[in-house]
Amino acid sequence: MSEPGAATEAAGIADLVVKNLPALVVVVPMLAAPVCLLVRKRALTRLTALLVAISGFAVAVALLLQALEGQPISYTFGGWQPPWGIEYRVDVANAFVLVLVNLIAVVVLSYGSGRAGLALPDKRHYLYHAVFLLCLAGLCGMAVTGDMFNIFVFLEISSLASYALISQGGHRRSLTAAFSYLIMGTLGGTFLLIGIGLMYQMTGTLNIADLAARLPAVSGSR
Repeated sequence: MSEPGAATEAAGIADLVVKNLPALVVVVPMLAAPVCLLVRKRALTRLTALLVAISGFAVAVALLLQALEGQPISYTFGGWQPPWGIEYRVDVANAFVLVLVNLIAVVVLSYGSGRAGLALPDKRHYLYHAVFLLCLAGLCGMAVTGDMFNIFVFLEISSLASYALISQGGHRRSLTAAFSYLIMGTLGGTFLLIGIGLMYQMTGTLNIADLAARLPAVSGSR
């Protein structure tokens, strides 16, 4: 392949990656989680999780810089335009949240899971990293999604992962704490789902930007 052709192909790949950054920040940790389950080696799963968090932080910074340049970034799925299709929407506010989430993930994974206070049995380290990545994917999804129902879905992903993280502690109290958190999270998620259903009943849409435009018209209704 000639050098100009290789350069053009590389530029095309780079452009494709940039266009798909909103999806990659969620998809990469979600796909890396089962990889950790398959690998099971402590050092390798920790390295995988850390690299995913670092790449997520880099993507979040890139999205923040793009959002600072002008209009919010809109990423649609399946060729369906909002408000009918699923949309990821990144503005300055949620891009900043995305940066914080991934930065904290990098710090936590750099600290490690074998230090005092975070000690886990040797056979659970790969589970810790796999579930941590699922939690990260859920949190990133909540930050970038522009759809109310998707917020609920990603909330459930991050919540279930959090229950599993809490239960992996080395004490019996961990299971009790995880069960208590499960009860509270289930109650909160149920009320959130009811609220989403009521908003859809009143407006006929789940797209957040569309909701913002339609809710004032029905704000006087109980």
